[in-house]
Amino acid sequence: MSRAIFEKDPDERLDFDFDFYRWLPDGDSLVSAVATIGTGLTAVADQTDVSSTAVKVWVSGGTAGESSTLTVRATTDQGRIKEHCAKLKIRNC
Repeated sequence: MSRAIFEKDPDERLDFDFDFYRWLPDGDSLVSAVATIGTGLTAVADQTDVSSTAVKVWVSGGTAGESSTLTVRATTDQGRIKEHCAKLKIRNC
């Protein structure tokens, strides 16, 4: 399975969605999530919004030409923990 690729300009603050719906069994839902950006990237994940099945990560900053991995680690109300990741590229418009 290929990994998603997100791109943003250094001056943008954008949101990226991570859907956990297909992974969640009936009766379980997301309760929290933490987003991290791998080394080599000056962008920051400055806000994380959690719904019952998805996580929205807001990212700002970065320097053109940088790339790394944006990882979301979500926890469910039944104690499951799942990570989704995507490649994040910073590029000028």
